Amino acid sequence: MGSGEYQYQFADRWRLAAFVDHGNAINDLYDPLATGAGLGLRWISPVGPLRLDIAKGLDPEFGGTWRLHFSMGPEL
Repeated sequence: MGSGEYQYQFADRWRLAAFVDHGNAINDLYDPLATGAGLGLRWISPVGPLRLDIAKGLDPEFGGTWRLHFSMGPEL
């Protein structure tokens, strides 16, 4: 399980992100893992980053649908 992300700062408080994630929430050590990739936009606000991401599952057996994510606050 793991992930990688690259952020490119294109303006004073704005960044573009590209990422890939591999893993799953599993109950059994032998459950299959899934891979997803996406792009995001980051605004570094005074209260922490606001993130808007669009991502797609790359494994057809898990659905491979597009998803939109919004989050705010410090990165963990």
